[in-house]
Amino acid sequence: MTSNILTFEMRSGGRITIDLSRCAACESKACLVVCNVQGGPLVLDEARGVPSLRWSLEEIKRGGCVECLGCELDCELFGHQAVTITLPLEKFDKYMDTLTEPTVYRLES
Repeated sequence: MTSNILTFEMRSGGRITIDLSRCAACESKACLVVCNVQGGPLVLDEARGVPSLRWSLEEIKRGGCVECLGCELDCELFGHQAVTITLPLEKFDKYMDTLTEPTVYRLES
């Protein structure tokens, strides 16, 4: 974790990354609201006004994050688009190649 980026791994091998430089100005703190409902690892660092971790990185990786994806969705809809979740999805690209209709999925470069 750097001073402006909070990142941690989840049990699935996925990763959550939060751009904290966007969080201080966020009034909704939507990611924290949904994470606390799920009993997840995010809490408010009151001194800085940004998300921080309630548990160690090891505890979170062992299952402290329920991987509900709510933090990314709520931040996108009600916050400052600071949360990115990357998940390992085996065979996803192969599946996408079989679709005949266009999708909204886009591959990040």
